[in-house]
Amino acid sequence: MNSFNKARSSRGKSAGERGERPKFDNPAEQGSTGSEAAYLKSCVDSRAVVTVVLKTGERLRGRIRYYDRDCLSLGPANRGPNIFLRKSSILYICEH
Repeated sequence: MNSFNKARSSRGKSAGERGERPKFDNPAEQGSTGSEAAYLKSCVDSRAVVTVVLKTGERLRGRIRYYDRDCLSLGPANRGPNIFLRKSSILYICEH
């Protein structure tokens, strides 16, 4: 089968049927399982005190008050103002 017929025969098939990986419009969708949103929602609902460790090594302690796709708001334990953090700057979050 020549390349023209090969390309023609693969038309109409989905990426999975052709053995290709599906393409995502948003790179964040690639590894998204929904578990991050569920975890953050449980932290907000339970008002759990968490420690957020940033990629710079800085540690912030408080309660997660708000989150969306790109950032979260942390209410510090020492009654300071809320801090907005980009998720891309967070290394990990742990509960106490």
